[in-house]
Amino acid sequence: MGGILMLREMGIKNFVLIEDMRLEFDQGLNVLTGETGAGKTIVLDALGLLLGDRFKSEQVRQGAEKSSVDGTFDVPKNREFQAWWKNHDFEKPEELLIRREGFPDGRSKAYLNDQPVTLATLQELGAFLVDVHGQNEHQQILKSSVQLALLDRFAGLEEKREAVAPLYQAWKNLTEQQNAKTISEEERLQRMDVYRFQLEEIEKAKLVSGEEEDLQTRLPELKNAEKLQSLANAAYGALYQDDGSSLERLGQVEKAFEALRNLAPSIEPLAQELSEAKTRLEDVAHSLHAMAERWQADPAGLEANLARLDLLSRLKKKYGSTVEAVLAQGGHLRSELNRLENAELYRQDLEKQVAKAEEELLKACLDLSAKRKKAAKALGGAVQGELADLGLKQAIFQCQVNVASPGLPAPSPSGRRTASARGEAEYLFSSTGFDQVVFEWAPNPGEGIQPLKAIASGGEMSRVMLALKSVLAGADALPSLVFDEIDAGIGGLMAQAVGKKLRRLAGHHQVLCVSHLPQIASCASAHFQVSKRTVKSRTFAVILRLDPAERIDELARLLGSDVTPTSVQHAKELLSQNQ
Repeated sequence: MGGILMLREMGIKNFVLIEDMRLEFDQGLNVLTGETGAGKTIVLDALGLLLGDRFKSEQVRQGAEKSSVDGTFDVPKNREFQAWWKNHDFEKPEELLIRREGFPDGRSKAYLNDQPVTLATLQELGAFLVDVHGQNEHQQILKSSVQLALLDRFAGLEEKREAVAPLYQAWKNLTEQQNAKTISEEERLQRMDVYRFQLEEIEKAKLVSGEEEDLQTRLPELKNAEKLQSLANAAYGALYQDDGSSLERLGQVEKAFEALRNLAPSIEPLAQELSEAKTRLEDVAHSLHAMAERWQADPAGLEANLARLDLLSRLKKKYGSTVEAVLAQGGHLRSELNRLENAELYRQDLEKQVAKAEEELLKACLDLSAKRKKAAKALGGAVQGELADLGLKQAIFQCQVNVASPGLPAPSPSGRRTASARGEAEYLFSSTGFDQVVFEWAPNPGEGIQPLKAIASGGEMSRVMLALKSVLAGADALPSLVFDEIDAGIGGLMAQAVGKKLRRLAGHHQVLCVSHLPQIASCASAHFQVSKRTVKSRTFAVILRLDPAERIDELARLLGSDVTPTSVQHAKELLSQNQ
């Protein structure tokens, strides 16, 4: 089990009846037991906050300023999570630390690795971490899209499914072009005239990327040419040309250094620096002289510069916010004009492209659908067998694969209806094919089969989910599974069967289970006891991970209201059988 991802630990502070507590969970099957009303579901409520549930003001322990819950999770390794994480631009994590804070006025805060996040983000993240079955609403497996994904994982069809997506997108783009509104001949000619005029206006300007910046840089020089030339000449004279200029006086200093060098050779480094400084000043003087000559008054150049900037401004107002955008618009106009001028050829070519794209997409979808239908029978039979072991021997379970057609809802909002050129029935394509998967069941003989989501009983739902999870253990990407009310309405040998299935399931996933049955608790790799204590008129919920001796006592209590030598012996036997 070393590779199982999990919820490692959870801290709970000033939350309902819990004052301050930290729980470390096991990789395998974690069971929480306790007396009725002890507060076993408090742990699940706290976990729900980490998965994006809304905080309630009454969850703050009376008298506390705030409550807090934190949980440390391993990082999921599946591609869906990696894509989600990358899309949110989070830093690469070594672990996931989720923290919630709640206040008496109903406010709450959420953090992921110490960064503030929204509840929506937590809810999205939670869907990759934990699946809660029972009283809560984190039942991802009831969604048709999730059922489809589970079937594909069960059948090993992920690569074939992923290969459909680019084929669908290519076909969708082409059909959108084909279905675009057809214009009249008169409107086509009018558009061609407009496009030709606009394209000619852009091309006549002979635009060059980056020229506007060059013109803006040159403009102040053209406007202030005389002043710039006067200042440059004055600086040039002071540096080089005038009597007593800086360079003339530096020449005198050089002569003095020559005399000094003869008497004190140690001055040589300073003499070298002086020579280099003089050379740099000469370069500055020559460059300044060249610029002064360039800064001649040029009224014609100034007018041309202003006219060009004005032209660019007018083109940008009409065709784009930058010169580059105007050039791009020119390319678009050229393409549209070519399409309008060759409308019939374009239409015929597009028809061929659509037909080819549709043929490739249909072939891939038919192949995928056939494999799904074959796998659906195997999945349905396997789950039904698991249900028989769980006391639902008369139940019927099946995985129904329906080809989406005009009589059914679209498999996705972007799905489109099509009719193959070969005359096949119409399909509603999506990026996952044209199939809709529905898990259906009938709990008792004579009852009509119905979608799984129509199940009303929490205990029934938990057992169906347990059966599904047992079959799909290797396919389900969720690291942690939580079962609440798993033992509703069962006992004896059936409870033993449920416990063993949970333990086997814990070989693939971390499992957390709230139970009151000793048969299930005895299968746990980590057993937690929830109890209530009253100290100085204050009630506290206490959760302890039991050691072997404590575990025997708790199992004995679950077997009967009193702990007796007989119940203790029975507890030892039960534990021995299930460990």
